[in-house]
Amino acid sequence: MVKLLLMLCVLIVLISAWVIGKKIYKTQNMLKKWRKYQAPEKRASLTEAEPVREVDSVAEVDAYEQQLFDNIAEIFMSETVMHDIAEAEQVQAQVFRKMPVSSKTQIRKMDLDEWSIYWTFYDQSLEYYVGKYGVFYAHVDRFGDEHKHEIRTQDSLS
Repeated sequence: MVKLLLMLCVLIVLISAWVIGKKIYKTQNMLKKWRKYQAPEKRASLTEAEPVREVDSVAEVDAYEQQLFDNIAEIFMSETVMHDIAEAEQVQAQVFRKMPVSSKTQIRKMDLDEWSIYWTFYDQSLEYYVGKYGVFYAHVDRFGDEHKHEIRTQDSLS
């Protein structure tokens, strides 16, 4: 009887170890598949001495789209100044058409005649905020760095 109970305990331990091992194996395979679709890791910019590594096509498209979002944000921040919310929808649509397909946008209206246009693409964002104290730009690039620019109005300086 003791031998039978001991054999059952050993059998239960072996089955438990097999089930746990199977779950670990499935999890590792799933993580490999998902890593293909993640954004590239933050890294320092390439220098001329470093060779350019070959990248699979999915990561290359993501890197291109991330750079496209940053370039559009840079152009937008250097050229656009508007104070009227009536213009905002047109400008929002024009900029949004140039951005990568997975981008999202919204116009937020707040109290005291303040409003903002907000664009996002994965971890990147661009915000154009018009408030009582002036116009503010905020851009988070593909490396996670935040770039800010502000244009203060004359009546806010007093």
